[in-house]
Amino acid sequence: MIKKELILKSISKLEDKLLVSKVLDKVAKSEAANSYAHSDFLDPYQRSLVHGALEHIKGLRYTFWGGYDGAERAIVVFHPDFAYEDEMHDQNPLRLLTIADKSREELSHRDYLGALMSLGIKREKIGDIVVRKDERENSCSVIVLSDIADYICYNLSRIGRARVSVSVEDTVNMEDAQKRVKEINATVASLRLDCVASAGFGISRSKICDYIRAERVNLNWEMSSSPTKQVKQGDIISIRGQGRVAVEDIGGNTRKDRIRVFLKKFV
Repeated sequence: MIKKELILKSISKLEDKLLVSKVLDKVAKSEAANSYAHSDFLDPYQRSLVHGALEHIKGLRYTFWGGYDGAERAIVVFHPDFAYEDEMHDQNPLRLLTIADKSREELSHRDYLGALMSLGIKREKIGDIVVRKDERENSCSVIVLSDIADYICYNLSRIGRARVSVSVEDTVNMEDAQKRVKEINATVASLRLDCVASAGFGISRSKICDYIRAERVNLNWEMSSSPTKQVKQGDIISIRGQGRVAVEDIGGNTRKDRIRVFLKKFV
């Protein structure tokens, strides 16, 4: 028996309570029918929150799955008593879309996501988006819930001025997506959020502060409202529409008393 009210009582934010409540409803559905059930896509912060809540349910069988190993966004799948985790692939609720740009336009992650959401699709129905560019073709791999895959195939033909084609396949056949990574060695005046973000994204501190005021900046997947928030090794800074930066290492001070940082920017 799920002690839903007891689990929710330990969560302070209303939006977090609503999220966990929806996931617990999926648990109840899975247990009642002794069948598979799954959530919408969760970002890493949401996944951590949900994992903490599910740990209170003894004997619950579940798996986080984003379509491939190392996926950033993932759903949580609940397994019936009779099933093995390997059988999840037979019940795979995810699909891989390949969106090919026929016009050779310079389309970004934001362009692809914007086009999908313009079809009336909510963000939680869409998983990782990996933009690929080579000499022959620009394309994008997108993980989505299976129930919207055909809708996207039939309705997405243009992204801005670019003509695109969409194909769909089972994500089991998808090779691990390799996001483009830019390594950055920099020095910063302090470990304040605005300083480190400025070095990582190549944007002025004043512009970073504008993004913070506009609630576009997350620190470890939570919206941050303070540019003076201290950043530490292992933290993830993300700006909506700009990608994310991982703080890989914090070194010593330079002769001018600036702090050395090693960052990785994912685009």
